[in-house]
Amino acid sequence: MGLSETIVAAIIGALATMATAIVQLIRNRAPDQTRAKKNRMRSLMATIALMIGCIVGGYAWSALRAVSAKEELQATMQAEFSRQFAEFAARQNQPAAPAPGTDGAAIAAQNSGAGKSEAVAQLPPCKITAHADEVGPVTCTDKVAQSIALCAAVPASSETTAVHVQARVPGSEAAWEERDAGAATLGSLHMGAAPTESPISPEQRAVCLDMANHSVEDTLAVRLIVEYGPAPSPSGALTASAPTAASL
Repeated sequence: MGLSETIVAAIIGALATMATAIVQLIRNRAPDQTRAKKNRMRSLMATIALMIGCIVGGYAWSALRAVSAKEELQATMQAEFSRQFAEFAARQNQPAAPAPGTDGAAIAAQNSGAGKSEAVAQLPPCKITAHADEVGPVTCTDKVAQSIALCAAVPASSETTAVHVQARVPGSEAAWEERDAGAATLGSLHMGAAPTESPISPEQRAVCLDMANHSVEDTLAVRLIVEYGPAPSPSGALTASAPTAASL
């Protein structure tokens, strides 16, 4: 069973104290009258020296054990680091296993360039101030309707293939109502005739559609969905004609 350095030092100190007490008992068996004063001083000095020696010895033993434990810990950590490094190097040198079902054959990269981009917004209801002399239901017009241009970002090198618009009342459990771009209305949502496109950066462009909420009661959550695909390759490639030889 291993003991800590503190316990070992305490045991050494206790043994030294016991040894000192035994020496003192042996020396004190003679009466004080038969012992010279010089001998009593020697006994006291010897006792003090013995106690100091025990203290120093216990401290030295504790320090020695601490240094030994530190060296053992460093050796253990060095061995563990070496083992982990060897395992990491072995994994790096192993070839990657092929995916199941490929039989080690190379898989051609597939990058169709097609994708989808979305944009979501909320349009507040149309605010109309009704007068007391007005009769009949209050309707919203294009001048007072809450309108925005909702835009979705797509890659600049792609081609827009389809634009869809969805709308519903926020927080409701009703399904999204959907129309394609070009439809005039989607419930109380009025839409522009066609989407517009404008560059954002060399890598992206924006596809936007004008929308207006003509409802006087409900806020509308609208979603613009833009589908895009790879741009067609430029046509009109030049074809070289075969040279003809003229006979002399």
